[in-house]
Amino acid sequence: MLHQTEPCDVLEAMARRHSVREFRPDPVPDAMLLALLEAAHQAPSANNHQPWEFVLVRRPETKAALAAATSGRNAQVVQTAGASVVCLASLRQADALADRIEAQVKAGQAPPEREAMVKRLREDQLHRQMLVLPNTYTAVGFMLLAATKFGLATLWMTGFDGEKVKEAVGVPADDYLFAGVVAVGHAAEGWTQPPRNRRPLEEIYYFEQFGRREP
Repeated sequence: MLHQTEPCDVLEAMARRHSVREFRPDPVPDAMLLALLEAAHQAPSANNHQPWEFVLVRRPETKAALAAATSGRNAQVVQTAGASVVCLASLRQADALADRIEAQVKAGQAPPEREAMVKRLREDQLHRQMLVLPNTYTAVGFMLLAATKFGLATLWMTGFDGEKVKEAVGVPADDYLFAGVVAVGHAAEGWTQPPRNRRPLEEIYYFEQFGRREP
């Protein structure tokens, strides 16, 4: 099946979205890239802390620096696709959330017990990571669906040296976690999408209790 490029509604985008691994080098207009980021910005997040931030990569020299942080097909993809989006999870937003909750407690707008949450947000590094990363991944999913809706091809890639990626695009090392790279553009001429392989739907859900198949 050839990759389809006509616009579609969101439910169709969910069914149509595939990982495209061969791109043609046509540029993606900045307005279109910003529309994808606006879609990502609508994603839900715990306590509305919105930890996602993105770096758009379009210039050949930046693409080359990004490619140097990975290998194999990923390196080829980021140099060929019209653009790539470096996806970041901001630990600063965990700090901002802690500040907000602390202010609410002091103002009597939140119960004193929430001070424990503030302490955990500030001191528990694993908790901080597990807060910002899943919320950022949700935003990435929104971006992928929007790209499909707009008729663009994408590939979400995580097989990079995250520290090298951050260095390549000037990200403060200690304040952000690497959450992947999304290549965005147009599928190469003749790109054939392999059949989608998904587990049967009835294998992935239960009623009321794990293992219960009957309603």
